[in-house]
Amino acid sequence: MMKYLQRSCITILLTGFFLNAVHAEPKTGLEPFNFKKAYFFNFYSVCPLPSGEVWVVGSHGIICCYHKESKQFFVQDSGTLNNLYSVSFVDAKKGWIAGQRGLIIHTDDGGNTWVRQESNTSEHLFSVCFKDSKTGWIIGAYGTILHTSDGGSTWVEQGEQPDIIYNQVFFLDNETGWVVGEFGTIHHTENGGKTWEQQNSPLAEKNLFSVFFKDKYQGWIAGMDGDILETSDGGITWTQLESPMKENLFSIYLVQDSGWVVGLKGVYATLNNGTWVDATTCMPTRAWLKQCFFLDANNGWLVGSVGTILFTEDGGRTWMPPWQRAKE
Repeated sequence: MMKYLQRSCITILLTGFFLNAVHAEPKTGLEPFNFKKAYFFNFYSVCPLPSGEVWVVGSHGIICCYHKESKQFFVQDSGTLNNLYSVSFVDAKKGWIAGQRGLIIHTDDGGNTWVRQESNTSEHLFSVCFKDSKTGWIIGAYGTILHTSDGGSTWVEQGEQPDIIYNQVFFLDNETGWVVGEFGTIHHTENGGKTWEQQNSPLAEKNLFSVFFKDKYQGWIAGMDGDILETSDGGITWTQLESPMKENLFSIYLVQDSGWVVGLKGVYATLNNGTWVDATTCMPTRAWLKQCFFLDANNGWLVGSVGTILFTEDGGRTWMPPWQRAKE
């Protein structure tokens, strides 16, 4: 029963079309994203940059980029109707997106063109993490861990590919990283993924969805049923924290002493003086929330189902849709 519940959690990620035709034609023009029809899309990943651009990706091949000058999101041509699950940019020009059926696409011109990279897998890819323009990792279904050291020109498999869904990959630098997933899976590497060591979760086989580290020692994991784990020794030991949440938590993020976590039914908690506090009443939606990402202690973005894109400028005390900023 537990395994059924864990695998059922991933179904929210596997809706949409299954087409693989990806091309790289120059844009003929930018179309503003129509927020009146936003409910047609589920957004799975967000990547804001210090330069002001914000990238969001989601179902049916949607890619949107926020332009700070116009205060609007514009739709880019991904060339696919595959669901796009994760996006990672290292600067305003270079970015990678991972999605359904082994799909990896890359841009080095800020999204003017998106080019498919050969992943050598047909498994769904759920999380991508790049630390510079050359070095990155992508993880996904059936224990898939892919690594590149040449910007994605070649992707090679790492690890043993067990029958486990990996949900998120997180690297501090080009050597130190973690992967979390089904059945309490926590893997850690200190050599860029050449070898991965298992770390033990106190939650047994409960699914883990998101991992974040502030440094090599302090880290957090969010998982099923509102569970939050913490480590102060790099994951040698993980401790279950008291959590005010009961729903599955899909994304956790921390900046200095501030923290945020989001999940199903619009649940939302913040870290207050070392304690996680339910702040769901601050959230203007009850859609499931897939990812949050903060640039600093005040400015952050999050995305979720039925077209949810929200931002905060006050550390998460209030959240607003970007079309509201465009009217200012």
